[in-house]
Amino acid sequence: MMRQYLEVKAEHPECLLLMRMGDFFEAFLEDAQELSRLTGVTLTSRNKDSDRPIAMAGVPHHSLKSYLPAILAAGKRVAIMDQLEEPALAKGLVRRGITQVITPGTMLDELDATRANHLVACTALEGVIGIACLDVSTGHFTVEEAPDAAHLQVALARLQPAELLLPEELRDDPASRELLGSWLPTPPPLSGLPGYAWKGADARRYLCLRLKVASLDGFGIGASEDHLAAAAAATLRYAEGALRIGHEQSLTHVGTASLDHVRTLVRMHHADYLVLDAVCRRNLDILKNSRDGSRSGTLLAAVDRTCTAPGARLLAEWLSRPLARVAAICARQDAVACLGADDVLRADLREQLGDVYDLERLLARVATARVNARDLVQLGRSLSAAAALALSLEQAPRPELLAGSITGLRACPALCQELQATLVDEPPLAIGDGGMVRDGVDPALDELRGLRRDAGEWLAAYQGREAERCGMAKLKVGYNKIFGYYIEVSKANGEKVPAHFIRKQTLVGAERYITPELKEYEDKALGAEDRIRERELSMFSALRERTAGLVGELQECARAMAMVDVLCSLAESARIGGWCRPVIEESHDLQLLEARHPVVEQVVGRGAFVANDTTLQALSTDPAQPRLAVITGPNMAGKSTYIRQVALAVILAQCGSCIPAAAARIGLVDRIFTRVGAGDELSRNLSTFMVEMAETAAILNHATRRSLVVLDEVGRGTSTFDGVSLAWAITEHLYDRIGCRTLFATHYHELVDLAEDRPGIANLTVAVAEHDEDVVFLHRIVPGGAAKSYGIHVARLAGVPGSVVARAREVLATLEQLNLSLAERERPAARLGLASSGAAAMQLSLFQANESPTLQRLKALALDDLTPRQALDLLFQLKASAQGEL
Repeated sequence: MMRQYLEVKAEHPECLLLMRMGDFFEAFLEDAQELSRLTGVTLTSRNKDSDRPIAMAGVPHHSLKSYLPAILAAGKRVAIMDQLEEPALAKGLVRRGITQVITPGTMLDELDATRANHLVACTALEGVIGIACLDVSTGHFTVEEAPDAAHLQVALARLQPAELLLPEELRDDPASRELLGSWLPTPPPLSGLPGYAWKGADARRYLCLRLKVASLDGFGIGASEDHLAAAAAATLRYAEGALRIGHEQSLTHVGTASLDHVRTLVRMHHADYLVLDAVCRRNLDILKNSRDGSRSGTLLAAVDRTCTAPGARLLAEWLSRPLARVAAICARQDAVACLGADDVLRADLREQLGDVYDLERLLARVATARVNARDLVQLGRSLSAAAALALSLEQAPRPELLAGSITGLRACPALCQELQATLVDEPPLAIGDGGMVRDGVDPALDELRGLRRDAGEWLAAYQGREAERCGMAKLKVGYNKIFGYYIEVSKANGEKVPAHFIRKQTLVGAERYITPELKEYEDKALGAEDRIRERELSMFSALRERTAGLVGELQECARAMAMVDVLCSLAESARIGGWCRPVIEESHDLQLLEARHPVVEQVVGRGAFVANDTTLQALSTDPAQPRLAVITGPNMAGKSTYIRQVALAVILAQCGSCIPAAAARIGLVDRIFTRVGAGDELSRNLSTFMVEMAETAAILNHATRRSLVVLDEVGRGTSTFDGVSLAWAITEHLYDRIGCRTLFATHYHELVDLAEDRPGIANLTVAVAEHDEDVVFLHRIVPGGAAKSYGIHVARLAGVPGSVVARAREVLATLEQLNLSLAERERPAARLGLASSGAAAMQLSLFQANESPTLQRLKALALDDLTPRQALDLLFQLKASAQGEL
């Protein structure tokens, strides 16, 4: 047995090898230690008393799927070494071999139903990067290109690969690994294929053969775009290789595994979508929150009212990749508006969607021969629900998207009828256990079942006939596993045994016999169970093959149901939240009336959230229609919430959704940039301020006039002078050079002066009500600049000890009394030596310093008119005056 294990392990050294032994999958040696560490199963050993004990750990075979996610999440590949013959029929050691290699990107089972599972391949030819993305669990297959590393990281942040596939030379290159992993704290597992697998000409031939086309032009891959063909071919080859290993020999699957559900390849173009980079996704908590990576408190959680798993995944895709074409956005808006206006239709559709199974992933199991009878029952129910959806949509006014889905929803009615007529409502989980097919479907199967069902009745009747014929009232018909059916006669009645009884076994007080009639029935009855299973398995296989032949039509149905589900979800969110349909246009305007934050509003309640207006216009020089707003105000007053809600409104709007506002008009946005929060990245040797400046540099280098830029506290990671200077220069650049729509929340009150000579900049602040030492934040955005930040008040609310708060008030009062310059406030001596009271008031201006009285007096002197004695006296006077000003 260990020889078997070690031989296979030598062939797959990169995999954690699990070998089937009875009811367990076992791992040995280093793999056992790894399995125990990753899953928590008990680590034990064989030959404990020897010098070389063999470490071992195992998991029950029926619960293997529940352990796989933890192993794959660690970036491990798992090789399944299963039994290739029935143990009861084996001669000697049961033959075993690899039946499947499971990788993070090719996993089919135990996946998060609401999230896609992407296998992503990247390759570069002539400086352009080709990116292919395959979700093996659904068959979604796309390609796109990235002209540089920045665009590559944007794509990877959106795709969130479960596994990243690279040419081997790139996978082993430290610089490439750092580049590809820098967009996430934990980089995805990297796998490699040799160089020959990425050659353009071979890739094209393979894809054409695999996708059954003459050329790739129909998929948008031109003759010069070998980088796209190479990435796509490598992805598909890798997935097929992992799924097909040893599959034909497996005892647990019926049919031949393939990727027949991967039927098409979609070319994605960046210009069609609103670009959201990794920083923006993190700062706005779109799909994952920045605290623990879950979906709690995210935009997705706030709007997700889908009824199906494919719908939930499609909604996440829409939020992750909003549209950037007016016509496409308006088509979605029309469908959402239609469903939102008809509460009865929407309720009917949502009820029907509740009966829909995860059809996309079910079809992947059909294609890879992993489907069971319960899956096909769910398929039949889903097709029935799809037909009901089509009927409901036909009876209502239908915008383009909804009308186009009706044909797909009516897919395969004959298959639906056959599935429902053939399979029982609750079949067993294992396809080899029988009990899958209804009575009355197959006469031969019914006969075998009748034979099995009526065995007791027949034997009782036979026993009665033989007892009467022989005149033996105590004749008994029995059964055991060794001798089968028998007739038992006591030795006292031995002389009454008829001639047609054939002796089979002698006991102490009785003899056992068999008759030709009983033997014939035994052959039928004992073989009936096996023949029933064989017959049902044959019928199931035929049904699965018929389903596999219709995968293309069934995928269209699955996509149509997912889209209807998402549109219903968005309509439901709009109705519950009282959201409006925004006007989407080609302009550079952005106008929101009484807008709210979709996530925060759900936490505090719709009535408690304070709505605010926003008006921005790129390139505007009208103070009433600013292109850039500087927002000052107290801590905790809502500046960050305000600027984030504007960005989220744009994302929702360009997804085709309604938004939380009373009215809105939004000119298309090509990219949203955010610079929010503070945090270092020690693993990359980057300080907090370095991270802040790197993110700001990305904005200044890539923003266009159509972009929306959201900045929060830029420059606070360094000294006050540096921070104010950088914030000032950044604001000027955004206004003068780029001209995009910008919201800049800051505590640098000096920035309000920018509006004096730049009419396209507006100053906004958050209204505050003060009474004695109490402060109430009104959360209302109003024109103007803030006078102070109320940081000490916030510290008191946070629970800072009263003695610290009191001392802070004393220091603040002293600073305000002395009116110290920014530079003096930075010096430790100035912060500690607060006793001087004779200083003249002096306020430092950012770009024109106020001169001291001493300096003014010195400049006014007529030195040629002074005697030496007068000059000496004056020098002492100036020294004393200067010391008093310090």
